[in-house]
Amino acid sequence: MRGMSPAFFDFSMYPQMPEEEEPDLGQTMRGVVGGTQLFQRFTLQKVLGRGGMGVVWLARDDRLERLVALKLVPEAVCFDPSAREDLKRETRKSLLLTHPNIVRIFDFIEDEQTAAICMEYVDGTTLSYARVHKRSKCFGIPELVPWITSLCDALAYAHESVGLVHRDLKPANMMVNSRAELKVTDFGIACSLRDSMSRVSVRTSSGTMNYMSPQQMLGEDPSPSDDIYALGATLYEMLSSKPPFYSGDVASQVREVIAPTIAQRRVTLGIAGEPIPKHWEETIAACLAKRREQRPRGATEVASRLRLGGTIRLTTAREIAKPVFQRYLKIGALAAGVAALLTAALLYRSNSTSQRAAVLSALKKEAPTGYALEAPVKNVPAPKTDEAPAPVPVSNSTAEPQNATLQLVTTPAGATFAIYPGVVAGKTAPATAPLRTGVTPESVADLLTGRYTIFFHNPGWPDDRAEISLQPGETLPVEYTFPHGSAMITSTPDGAEIFAGENSLGHTPLTVDLPLGKQELIARHPDFPKKSETVTIGSDTPAKIVFQLRARSHSSSKHKEPESAWGKFGNSLKKVFSSKPPPKKKRNQ
Repeated sequence: MRGMSPAFFDFSMYPQMPEEEEPDLGQTMRGVVGGTQLFQRFTLQKVLGRGGMGVVWLARDDRLERLVALKLVPEAVCFDPSAREDLKRETRKSLLLTHPNIVRIFDFIEDEQTAAICMEYVDGTTLSYARVHKRSKCFGIPELVPWITSLCDALAYAHESVGLVHRDLKPANMMVNSRAELKVTDFGIACSLRDSMSRVSVRTSSGTMNYMSPQQMLGEDPSPSDDIYALGATLYEMLSSKPPFYSGDVASQVREVIAPTIAQRRVTLGIAGEPIPKHWEETIAACLAKRREQRPRGATEVASRLRLGGTIRLTTAREIAKPVFQRYLKIGALAAGVAALLTAALLYRSNSTSQRAAVLSALKKEAPTGYALEAPVKNVPAPKTDEAPAPVPVSNSTAEPQNATLQLVTTPAGATFAIYPGVVAGKTAPATAPLRTGVTPESVADLLTGRYTIFFHNPGWPDDRAEISLQPGETLPVEYTFPHGSAMITSTPDGAEIFAGENSLGHTPLTVDLPLGKQELIARHPDFPKKSETVTIGSDTPAKIVFQLRARSHSSSKHKEPESAWGKFGNSLKKVFSSKPPPKKKRNQ
């Protein structure tokens, strides 16, 4: 995170904490304790959070040898096919989110007993928990600026590039890791879980009503404007210790009452501190507007109104354009400087003191200051006139560029990938040559800072894409899972090799991931003829396939032993004596 070091925020006093603000609406899988292995892959270590939307465990992924967060889905959702499918669909959408400030979703895993969402493990605490443990129960603006800058960029990326709305944005769903980096959790998942629980349980959760827009309360279609309202409510709480509406009939207040200013709320609660700048008060009030059209049009506009110095998205666009037009900008700046000096010289020849003062004021005029968080951009040497413009994206570093590295993993492995610079719309790769290609798993090094689009292809699976944003010196793991189901394949006898097309899946018995839809599988065994089966693979439950291999049919004639010499002599005598004499010829009369 720009402009901050981990020492800026002391995490030693904030241990891992359980999820708050949500009543326990349902149990997850019973009898799960530390050391339990789930899905034959994840070994549970300790509980990270517990609430109505499930229990979150720190787990070790034994297959990839890494720590992950495993959210176990409540039983009420697991045993409701419709709710389970809704959650799976939302999780599948969240797989597209690959942003440094959004917690990555790796997979939706299920078996006959339970289901879980595997996601990135964040070694930190939530903003909600951190705020409560501050002496004043609220943050100052200088503390919030870097996190809100990252939050605005993450929301702009999700809304504009992926088309996803969080729908449950709140301080409890924002974590800050040990490096003081913001991570947004449960993107689209928590709200889907809550919707599912409301259908299968008589009780519903009102824990996040404090951050819901009037339109979301009325059940209207999700909109980025809902996240803008939640962003305003979050900022309001972070600066005043309470959300805009937190007691009484919250739903009616959200729809009808205008919240007091943050300064007024602080006076009511007896909170002292630095005054809230006017542009912060006005921006937060605009986010909390009752009507959608009265709110900022997006997270980028919020960042601009708060004078955050530009989100990462805006900075990237500015830095990408800079090398291409740098030579023209330098020429234009030189010409403007010469013109300004000539104008100043001419005006200084005048005896008018007021004119001289106007010239000095114009030359010394400074841009308005704000909470700019980014480090000053160093001068980048202009390219020579005979050099081609720098490729996009470009590195922001000057002396020694800190290139980034991608660690690409797909499920299943062996997919080909193509990396293109910038954001490419659609799921079809451009006709132009890609920047890098390869086969997963693979580590792609020496990539410059900026945004990229990765296209994945695996024979028999639907093609797909992912967008990423690389920071200087970053090593970014990207794990993509093709939409799939699973199949449990057995044969009688065991040991048959199973093929899907020309690809060998292994020997029976085995459980494999397969693309959704109809698949033709072939079983081959050295002692039996091959056999094929057509199966439909779904995402709900594993398909079960049994190959009954039958022995080859044999001839009904018995096997004859080779004849001995006496046997051959006896057979020849039989032929001689058993043969009929030739017919007699009739005499001519």
